[in-house]
Amino acid sequence: MELFGILTLALIWGSSFLFIKIGLNGGLSPAMVAIGRLAVGAALLWGVVFMRRLIAPASFKYPIPRGRAIWTKIALIGLVNNAIPFVLIAWGEQHISSGLASVLNASMPLFTVLFAHVLTHDDRLTWIKALGVLIGFAGVGVVIGPGAQGWSGELLGSIAIVVASAAYAIGTVYVRKVLVGVTDPIAAGAGQLLMAFVWLSPFILLNGAVVQLHSASSAALLAVLALGLLGTGLAYLIYYLLIQRAKASQMSLVTYLLPVTALIYGAIFLNEQVTVQAVFGFGLIVMGIVLVNRANHSARQTAESTAPARRAC
Repeated sequence: MELFGILTLALIWGSSFLFIKIGLNGGLSPAMVAIGRLAVGAALLWGVVFMRRLIAPASFKYPIPRGRAIWTKIALIGLVNNAIPFVLIAWGEQHISSGLASVLNASMPLFTVLFAHVLTHDDRLTWIKALGVLIGFAGVGVVIGPGAQGWSGELLGSIAIVVASAAYAIGTVYVRKVLVGVTDPIAAGAGQLLMAFVWLSPFILLNGAVVQLHSASSAALLAVLALGLLGTGLAYLIYYLLIQRAKASQMSLVTYLLPVTALIYGAIFLNEQVTVQAVFGFGLIVMGIVLVNRANHSARQTAESTAPARRAC
């Protein structure tokens, strides 16, 4: 059951890059694509939160976020983990294929390792992790390589995706530090999508939202609706259910499968070419992530084996 959920999550998140591309090709700006998915995703998650509270209040292990302090943290997470990367990925996809964007986005776990080393005290960088990070970033270099000729649009688009991946990593580490075990995960997710929408709301006026929505194609509007319902709303719900049941090693499969599904979607629906550089670079990124995950698994086993001795002391 867990593997079916992981495959479903990879299929949904992989489609996000396709829907972004369709939205852009249909006349929407990167900011409007991001705003649209946030509005739909936040509405879906808040609907789930209120339905749970009405039908099954006992399912809330932790309370819904309340108070200025926690909402300040949620607002910061919404900025770093949603608003910034959503706009950057959409902007980057103006210049590179959706499949290539998904491959570059797979570098997020590599950045997570680096930021966890700096921002936490219990997730330090080891030589095996460092080797994995170096191999992974070598893969990123291979993927970007063909477009790295001057400050071309392809190079800038690739850099935007990599920066978005770094933002995701910062948000992931920060969530672990300040929200895990403090508030209900789905309510916190709904809150961060809402706050991300608030962060980007000025673009509604700056980008001429009414004009864009009127002139955008039906395919673009449907793509953003699907992006919000599936890639932003439903995917979060599936992820929340999986992290309670699946093992960490199983969850890491999403990282490996997501770019594969995105490359397939891009090739089938957008006639995008899957290059040798993209495949080889993705292979290096996966190799780096595998090394990092193996180091984390070994560290957990060591901690578990020494835990009884520590308690005995």
